[in-house]
Amino acid sequence: MGTTEREKIYVLLDEIRTLIEENEKEDGTFRFDPVRALIALDFAKTEIARTIDSSDSAAFHAHDSDS
Repeated sequence: MGTTEREKIYVLLDEIRTLIEENEKEDGTFRFDPVRALIALDFAKTEIARTIDSSDSAAFHAHDSDS
């Protein structure tokens, strides 16, 4: 049985969290550019939210046409 999309998303999320935690210095700074990381993570969050909004919108419009 193959890996589901759900499992892939959670594995990737766990890998990102681990990567961040493993590259945090004792003083609370990181071994990577935190601004770039924030931009990338915010972009991912925005894209997920857009997908949710467009899915809800499509379902809403499909339901409206049924009546």
